[in-house]
Amino acid sequence: MKKIIIVLFVTAFFVSCQSNTKKTKNDSKAETTQIVDYENIELSVTGMTCTGCENTIKNALKQIDGVAEIEASHTSGKVTIKVEKDKVSSEEIAQQIESIGYHVDK
Repeated sequence: MKKIIIVLFVTAFFVSCQSNTKKTKNDSKAETTQIVDYENIELSVTGMTCTGCENTIKNALKQIDGVAEIEASHTSGKVTIKVEKDKVSSEEIAQQIESIGYHVDK
């Protein structure tokens, strides 16, 4: 009877050690994620008259790879875009805004 208890205890110990090893492997994958450097681009945009215009600009800019966050305000005439540094330029953002009918003040 003692042998069975010892075998069960040893088996349980090894199983728990293996599950901890698996967690460690998954944790190490999370640690290898790439750090992204961001910058904010602020543009003065004319032609926005309502929240619909703000949403139109946001939807257009979401299509650009490297755009992380967008804030647009028709009352201030400003669009602020958080982008991956060295991946998206202010010129590319301005072209996209102008392609949908708004004017970017330069």
